[in-house]
Amino acid sequence: MFCSPQRPFAGFSLLETLVVLALVGIIAGLASPGFASLRRNALLASAADQLLGALYFAQSAAARRGIPVSVCLSADQERCSATPGTSASGWLLFFDNNRESPVQMSPADERLSTVRLPAGLAIQGTRAAVTFWPAARAGTTATFAICDSRDLSVGRAVVLSQTGRPRVSPDSGAACQS
Repeated sequence: MFCSPQRPFAGFSLLETLVVLALVGIIAGLASPGFASLRRNALLASAADQLLGALYFAQSAAARRGIPVSVCLSADQERCSATPGTSASGWLLFFDNNRESPVQMSPADERLSTVRLPAGLAIQGTRAAVTFWPAARAGTTATFAICDSRDLSVGRAVVLSQTGRPRVSPDSGAACQS
C-alpha cells in the first residue's frame, strides 16, 4: 500500500494575494480606455442604424398609406427643429397630414416613432427634416451627422441621396468636425 506523507494545506499568503489583486487592477485600468472607445463606437453605430431604419420605414410607410411621412430632428422630442445645422438630441417620425412648411408636427399628425439619443450623442443635419411622398419621385438630399460631444473626431453620417436611398457614409468622422 502506497502512503503519501501528511503535509499541511499549502495556500496563498496575504502578500501573494495582494500582489495578484494589484496586477489585476493595473491590467483592468489599462484596458478601460479601450472599452470606453469600444462602447462609444457601438453607441454611434447603433444610433446610425436606428436613423437608417427610420428613413427606410418612412419611405415604405408613405408608399403603403399614401400619406407623406416626415423625419425631423428634435431637441425636445415634441417639436421639430426649424433650423438646419443645429444640434438635436433625437428625431421624430410621423405622418405629415398638414404638410406644413417648414415641417412641424401638429396635433393632427400621427406620430410613428420618437427617438432620443443616448447622453453624450447629438445629431445635426444639412436639413432639419425630410419628407417622403407616396409617389416615387426625386427627393431632396440630406446628410445627418451623429456626433459624440466629447470627441468630435468620432461620429457617423447618414446620407440621403436624391433618389431617397439612405446609407451610412464611410468617412463619417469628418461630418462632425464641420
